[in-house]
Amino acid sequence: MQSTIEFEHTNARAGTHLQGQFRATYDELVKAFGEPTYRAERDGGFDKVWTEWNLEFRVPDEDGDFDYVVATIYDWKEESPYNSRTGKPYTWHIGGFDWRAEQAVGDVFALSVGEAAHA
Repeated sequence: MQSTIEFEHTNARAGTHLQGQFRATYDELVKAFGEPTYRAERDGGFDKVWTEWNLEFRVPDEDGDFDYVVATIYDWKEESPYNSRTGKPYTWHIGGFDWRAEQAVGDVFALSVGEAAHA
């Protein structure tokens, strides 16, 4: 696990694609990443996604510098936003440009929540 990963919400989500999935509750994601960047009922309607975090991580690399990794966390093709926002673990999708998106999301989640995502 990486020692320090900073992140911020971003609008840079265009072109990301599925990198993995993990199980977590909505409240655990809010604890780890803050409120969602996008909520369909608030931000303009449903188009396959009700809830989404658009994140850019500043990840240390082997040279002592940093890489920037874009990741999205989202529900996918649900009938309503409440399917993913209940108190039960939900299988969230992780989008990005490569495997580092899934790694960054998992690392920050584990550090914030104090455990790995639900099996």
